[in-house]
Amino acid sequence: MLERGQKQQEMAEERISIGRHGVDLIVILEGHITAFLCPELKSKIIEKLRLDSSIASIRFDFSSCLYMDSTFLGLIVFLAKTARNQGIGRPVVHMASGECKSLFRTMGMMKMLDFSEEACPHPANEEKILAGDSLSSGFLYEVHKELSGLSAENEGRFHDLTQELKAVLDSSDALNDLDG
Repeated sequence: MLERGQKQQEMAEERISIGRHGVDLIVILEGHITAFLCPELKSKIIEKLRLDSSIASIRFDFSSCLYMDSTFLGLIVFLAKTARNQGIGRPVVHMASGECKSLFRTMGMMKMLDFSEEACPHPANEEKILAGDSLSSGFLYEVHKELSGLSAENEGRFHDLTQELKAVLDSSDALNDLDG
């Protein structure tokens, strides 16, 4: 039997899995969702959308999500735009906590997502998303620019971060130019 503190710690770990339920692409979130799983999640979703034109919706199961960071929020903005560009409706967020809804509201994301208090359909087979070897400055810059583009408030919130990331990217480009 797990002790209370052990159970809370286990629930706080981040886990993401994806799978299909009919024409729906299901993303199951558990714990505190942070930047570390985002590049692999983006890659898997883009790959599935590219290879399977029968996907009609992206659904996020937030029933076990305790928190999400700005990188994950920026990834959701990117995925919502990608879905729209491919003719898929707005992503559906199932059973989000008050805290998660508050983050969506604060970031100006309420109109780009649909919300449901119903349980998310469960995929027949799940694929676990694993953290990659590294988290690139380019990825962090890209998703925070997506989030910044939603409002002047977000641009202010993430100005320093995006400027620092841009400086890192520019210096990397300069170093690569010297190597070439």
